[in-house]
Amino acid sequence: MKPNKKPFHFFILSKILKGIVILFVPFLLFQNCYLNPFVYELLNPKLEDEKKGGLFDGGLLLALNGVTTTIYITGVIRNGSGDAQVNKEYSVIASESNNFGTDSSGTTDSTGRFFLGIGPGDTTVRVTELGEDLVTFTLNLGGPDFIAVKNVNPINYEIGSFIPYNPTSKPTLFELVSTSPANNETYVGMSPNLTLTFSDSLPEWNFSTLTTLVANNVLVTPSGMSLLSPSLSPPNTIIIMTNVSIYDIEYTVQIGPGFYSANGIPLTPRSVKFRLETPP
Repeated sequence: MKPNKKPFHFFILSKILKGIVILFVPFLLFQNCYLNPFVYELLNPKLEDEKKGGLFDGGLLLALNGVTTTIYITGVIRNGSGDAQVNKEYSVIASESNNFGTDSSGTTDSTGRFFLGIGPGDTTVRVTELGEDLVTFTLNLGGPDFIAVKNVNPINYEIGSFIPYNPTSKPTLFELVSTSPANNETYVGMSPNLTLTFSDSLPEWNFSTLTTLVANNVLVTPSGMSLLSPSLSPPNTIIIMTNVSIYDIEYTVQIGPGFYSANGIPLTPRSVKFRLETPP
């Protein structure tokens, strides 16, 4: 399979959101950082005078106008290390609205995603594993016409990567489920391998194709860590050798949507942060 020639083109977003429709509800998706080169190109391919939004990892999500009905959204639950919480039970335990949908409970899928229908006001969700509480969080739909995540407990959990969906046709998505170094980790050592593990099998890319994909879809800032040779670890992991010239700082790794699953589903963009320190 050939790599995407234009990994950040707007058609990728169209593939991600294809078939995801919310009837009668106009919405605008916000992005928290337009300086992100992956997301800006993805969301703003031809716009000069008008801003357009997209996937958002937490905080403001959907701009809505006078919503009085159920909104169906899917989001990813991640722990403090950035690992997607797969096969965890979730349920709505409180709601200020009588309009929350039939998807008020379920089990997170292989990407760590929940699927919920909610109405105006606060909707509180509990997530458990074998009956033990993992995390609770509240989604607020309302004034001034937006959805926000609040009251996350424990606070180190991350609730984000939201996408609206049609309850009659849930989307199939492709996610980054874990990394090494882990999100928020302090790694002590020299030039660690960067390991990316995905929610589904990857194509059997050859070295040239994989190298191009990594070059076009993995951005590290600041520039004190460079990416060297990548390799595949089947079925769903990419390992990238690194060379670190600056230590004792925090790095941000942004992973763009040019990666895709063996089934051709493009990756939901993701970023992780970790601190690298020299060994004592």
